[in-house]
Amino acid sequence: MPQLTASLPGIRGKDYRFVVYGGRVYVVYTVKLPNGRRVLMSWRVDKGDYKAFGIEPGKLQKISKNQFQNLNFFGDVSEITGGEPGEHPFQKYLRKLRELHGNVSWLSDREFMSVMLMGFVEQWSDAELRQRLSRTRWYQSRTNAQRTWELELSKAEKRNAINTWSERMVDALEELYGPAFSLQEAGIDSTDLKKSAEAIASGKWGDPTEGFEIWLGQERDKAEKVEGSAAWISLQTELEEQRAFMNRPEDMFEQLRQDAMMWLGPAAVPSTEILQSWSERLVSGVASEADWQQWIQQQAQSLYPFLGPNETWQDRASAYKRIVEETWGMPITWDDPILGRIGEGGEALSYDEFTKLARQDDRFWQGPVAREEGFDLFNYLNQVFQGVGV
Repeated sequence: MPQLTASLPGIRGKDYRFVVYGGRVYVVYTVKLPNGRRVLMSWRVDKGDYKAFGIEPGKLQKISKNQFQNLNFFGDVSEITGGEPGEHPFQKYLRKLRELHGNVSWLSDREFMSVMLMGFVEQWSDAELRQRLSRTRWYQSRTNAQRTWELELSKAEKRNAINTWSERMVDALEELYGPAFSLQEAGIDSTDLKKSAEAIASGKWGDPTEGFEIWLGQERDKAEKVEGSAAWISLQTELEEQRAFMNRPEDMFEQLRQDAMMWLGPAAVPSTEILQSWSERLVSGVASEADWQQWIQQQAQSLYPFLGPNETWQDRASAYKRIVEETWGMPITWDDPILGRIGEGGEALSYDEFTKLARQDDRFWQGPVAREEGFDLFNYLNQVFQGVGV
């Protein structure tokens, strides 16, 4: 090992001291933890560096085994030399760790590392350490994917994850541009592709699957503008199909009727004249799909003020439909009159109220559920009376 020429941070005798244990020399620093406790941190000095540090082993304090165990050994002295002269040795140590672990951000976070150090020194259990780390700003400002990336994965695992996403991204680009495409033709630099793959794998853009979809959406938009690409051809085909559909008023009318049934319920579907008018306006280009959606949603809010934003009548009615079918023991259609009573009084009935309403209907008493309940009641009463007579 080459001799070190850089001096240690701080002043000897004040900020640090040398001790001997088992024939080895250690440099010892005192560090104050956030909880006020002072702890000792030590690094081993190689024999070849004694001269550089002005060390004479025979003149140094020898310590016992118990004293050595309190030193909290962190490694070789080379890990705390170099850098800024006034930099604390523990900061130098963390910098070396950051380089070793790919410059992960938690090693630069003072609060997070303070908790880690306290846990190490005070020998917290894994569960206690995780619980305390979860309170830090670093932990709470990151998603599960980001924390897993920085805290749990090794450099090799990260590299493999980036390569896996890179391969998937290239496959996706091939689908967007065609099998004969090249990154250059797509206007994509291989370095930028790797950076995007790392952003996806590390959770920078959310869950990796969601991050991939974000990236894919952006690349699809680009590819659709490149004439002759697979994405461009697919888009043109889709637009042609839309134009063909828009040119068939009868198909448009039926689509609007289905939309209206979903948003307003069968009992409140607009008249044929209104739907026909909308069909003609959409086909001719006088109105847009957005105009129709805005109008039909306004109708839904007016008829059913209890609906949430973007909630259709059918969304709300589905739970009530299931209640009826389970209560009656038979399926019903969306246009069954009982579903029209969901919003009596301008507010949606509670599930309990609606269940009572369903049980008051004649069809409940004619159904299998009522008959089964009747037999159960008969058997129960029969058992009670038999018991009384004994």
